[in-house]
Formats: sequence, structure tokens, C-alpha cells
Amino acid sequence: MSPLDTPGDGLREMPLFDVPAAPASVREAVSRRRLRARFLRAGRHAVDDRDLLELLLSGCRPADDAGALAGALLDTFGTAPRTLAARPDRLRAVPGLSEHAVAALKTAEALGIRMAREQVPQTVRPAFGKYDKVVEYCRTLAGHREVEQFHVLYLDRKNRLVADRLHQQGSVCHTPVYPREICIRCLELQASAVIAVHNHPSGDPEPSRADIDMTNRLRDALKTIGVTLLDHLIVTPTGVVSFQSRGLL
Repeated sequence: MSPLDTPGDGLREMPLFDVPAAPASVREAVSRRRLRARFLRAGRHAVDDRDLLELLLSGCRPADDAGALAGALLDTFGTAPRTLAARPDRLRAVPGLSEHAVAALKTAEALGIRMAREQVPQTVRPAFGKYDKVVEYCRTLAGHREVEQFHVLYLDRKNRLVADRLHQQGSVCHTPVYPREICIRCLELQASAVIAVHNHPSGDPEPSRADIDMTNRLRDALKTIGVTLLDHLIVTPTGVVSFQSRGLL
């Protein structure tokens, strides 16, 4: 029997080529290129929250673990919008997230808010058909926050939005409101009307008794300087309550 016919470790059982597996970083890069191509070809509906966060983080250095970081962010904050809305110190607490990545996430949030504001109609009135754009802007501004925030939209004599300001930030279930400070800012900005906005991190937009009482105090304080409280919106990621539409103003 010749060596070619012998079983065991003969030449016939030896592989012709010893091809090593591609490094994990190479496989991830290929997968990310495919993800990027699918996103650019089919748009945002073709990807989920994890995909979007991975694409956003892939532009940071190091980018090899962008997918794992995207998963860690969703485990921590729940959704991509809540991730973007998270405070920088909360983002820095996620292991492996670099300062460049934190900046990228907060930049994406700022761009989203600016895009929403661009859609706000020139004249803002709750009875107008385009008021849904105002509501969407307010939801983008505050709806995804982990703690309560109280924002004020200041309008001029023609009900055009001239400024929006964060008035106060509180806890998961309360934020203090100081009508005197809002009145001072109205005078500084020469505002003639305002829309108050705050979020409910619980996800339930229904106003509490404290919300109603605070709104009445703010409305009465604004009246003393000739400013109208057009509306108070309570927003969540998926819901909104308008005090004006509920007849609470």
C-alpha cells in the first residue's frame, strides 16, 4: 500500500489550505457597511433603534464595539429617543462610551429638536389646524426625559414663537414652577403670550390636581402683566394633554 492510500495522517487527509477566520473587527465592519447601505437605500423604516444607534456610534473612535454599545444604551434607557435625551453624566456612566460618543448622541438630539422647531407654524394658536406641529415640537423638546422638566414657549404680539426656555428641572414626579420668574422673562422678551410645557416620565399625560392648581396660579400671574397663557401641554413619548382643549384654562 502506497503512502497515498494509507489512512491516518497521510496526505489525502491534510487540508490543502489553512484559511483563518476573519477577525471579529473585519466581520463587524462588513456587517456595518451592509447596515449603512440598507439604511441609505430604504430609509429609517428599514432599521430599528439599535441599528440607528450603532450607525451613529460607528462614526466615533473606537467604533469596533458600536453594536455592543448600542445594545448597552438600549438596556439602560429603553429607546433611542430616551438615549438621546439622557443627561451627559448618565451617558458617561455607560461602560465603554467615549466622550466623542456622548457628544455625537447629544448632537443628534440637538439636531432633532431644531428640525422639529423648523416645522412650528409662523403663527401659533391652539385652535389652528397646524397646532399638531407645535405639539410634536414640545414632545421632542421634553417628552423623552427621565425627569420632569418645565419649558415655556414665549410668543410675540402676532403669536410667533420668539423663544423657548427651560424653566426648571425636577425629579421623576415633580418640578417646581415659579410664576414670578416666568413673568420677568416675559417682560425681558416682550412676550404677549406663552405656552407652558412639561413632561410626565411615568408615560401618563393626565394632569394631577397639583398640575391644575399650578396652571391656574401661572395664568393669574401672567394676567397681571397682560400676558395670555395660551395653553399648558403635558407630554409623554406617545401622548399629550392640552389644558386648552380640555377646557382647563
